[in-house]
Amino acid sequence: MLKIVPMTKPQEQERVCLLCGIEYDKTQFAYGAYEDEAVVGAAQFCVKDGVGYINDLRCRKEGDELLPLAMLLGRAVLNFLDLHGVKEAYFEKSGEFYDNAAKVIGFKLKDEKYHVYLEGMFTSHIH
Repeated sequence: MLKIVPMTKPQEQERVCLLCGIEYDKTQFAYGAYEDEAVVGAAQFCVKDGVGYINDLRCRKEGDELLPLAMLLGRAVLNFLDLHGVKEAYFEKSGEFYDNAAKVIGFKLKDEKYHVYLEGMFTSHIH
């Protein structure tokens, strides 16, 4: 069964990030994705001046077949941000997988950066 959970222990965050090819940053929040207790993905993110930033989001394997996992992981991060009063967020990475992941999560290009307004994203049928 797939679980996407916040990582609260620095050692776990570092281990999961390294397994997924993400440079560990102890100043960031992180979520891990696990399938039957095996690590399948991770995301690191932060909040600066009231704006959320997904700094990296990766699956252990790559390819478009993993976009549903990226979408669930990214939406978990956005839900966390929304619940903590953040009204907008940016997806910081670019490249083919990242561009596709940003789009399926719900980001849109704004001034050549992937951006999303969170207001109503999890409470209305408009998004």
